[in-house]
This record gives sequence, structure tokens and C-alpha cells, in this order.
Amino acid sequence: MNQKAEFPRLNGNTLKIIACITMLIDHIGAAIIYPLSAAGILPISMPYERLSLIYKIIRAIGRNSFPIFCFLLVEGFMHTKSRLKYAISLLVFGIISELPYDYAMSDAINFKDNNVFFTLLIGLLVIWAIDAINSFAGKKKLHFIVAPLLSVCIFATGALLAYLLKTDYSYRGITLITILYFFRYYTPINLIAGYLSIFYWKNEMYSLPAFLLMLLYNKKRGKNLGRFKYLFYAFYPAHLLIFHFIKLYCIKNL
Repeated sequence: MNQKAEFPRLNGNTLKIIACITMLIDHIGAAIIYPLSAAGILPISMPYERLSLIYKIIRAIGRNSFPIFCFLLVEGFMHTKSRLKYAISLLVFGIISELPYDYAMSDAINFKDNNVFFTLLIGLLVIWAIDAINSFAGKKKLHFIVAPLLSVCIFATGALLAYLLKTDYSYRGITLITILYFFRYYTPINLIAGYLSIFYWKNEMYSLPAFLLMLLYNKKRGKNLGRFKYLFYAFYPAHLLIFHFIKLYCIKNL
């Protein structure tokens, strides 16, 4: 009997691990290789062209992290028991992560470039407000044009806020989150639209594998990690802080 080959399905925890690994790889390039190269410490025992190629490959791999986090944000929003706690968690870790992010990326406090937790928080607030507006409009049987108009205004406000606050991925991140939310019931339209919304920006064309992995999502969270779920949150500031100290060590000793 012929059986069709099936791709393995991925749960939410597996996608988070993939996102964290690709983010880690990306930040090796952004927080270690780039500044050490700019300081003239790298490359060591290899041509500059080879190091440049390695750097480009690392950053290309890293483009797959953010879209997965956005996808999981929308999934989390739809299934969390408390959206308020979800938002507070993003805010708290955004505050905790800002100094590690600044020093890892800029070696100083930098209000012109704020970490990705704030982007995710704004995106969460945007889709929360849009969801509430659509629910209210449906219950009150308001004119069909009211909810779409208010939704556009909410999205525009969130995108502008991300731009003004200089959060990582800026308004493009809010756009991706909103698209993934709006088309959440229409796979693969949500993923195609999401990819098209960012592929033109910098090296985001290399994020295509992330969207292909999302196609394998089995709509299950995976094992309930309880409070250990916050390890995924803590991983962000922790690895940035470690990378900062690695960079300092290399600058002083190489």
C-alpha cells in the first residue's frame, strides 16, 4: 500500500525553541562579530571576505526568529487565560531587557533603539483592541463599516507608536502581527501575506523558512511548562548580557 509522506508537525514549544536558537545565532553576529570586526579585532587567522560571508549567513539565519515570535504571539493571544497577564509579562521583560539590549548592541544606553519585547507588547495591545472592537460591534450590531474603520485607526496608532519609540522592527513588526491576527483562520493566506509584508525590508527575504515552519504548526502548545515558561522570556536578556561580557573580554584581551 502506498502511503503519502507526511512532514513532522511542530507544537508551540518546538517553534519557540527554533525561534530562540535562530535569535541566538543572529545575535552572535550582531553583538559579537560586528562590533569586534569594527574594532579591528576580527578577523583572526582568516580572510576578511570569509568572515564577512559568515556574518551574512548568520544574520540571514537570524531573520527567521522574529516572524515565529509574532506568530506565537497571536496564538498566545487567542488561547491565553489572561491577556492582561500576558501584556504585563511582555512589559516587565521589556524593561528588564532594555539595558542588556542596549549594551549588547550599542555599548551604551540607547533610546533610539529599543528591544523587541516592546514591539511585541504594542502588537499585542493592537490586536487586543481590534478584537474588542470587533466583538463589541458584533454584539451591538453596529454599521458594518464601523469596526473596520476603528481597526485601521488602532493599527495606525500602534504602528506609529512603535516607530516613535524606535522599537526593534518598528511599524513593520506591528504590521506583521496584525496581518497574522486578521488572517489567523486562513492558512496559508496569513503566512503568505505576512511574508510579503516584510520580505522587502533589509534581509527579511531570508525569513521564508520561518513561514514554512509555521505551516507545520499542529495548533498545540506542547507540554505545559508552568512557571518555567518564563525561561523563554528570560533567555532574551540573559544571552544579551552574556554576549556583552564576551565582547568586553575580547576587546580587553585580544
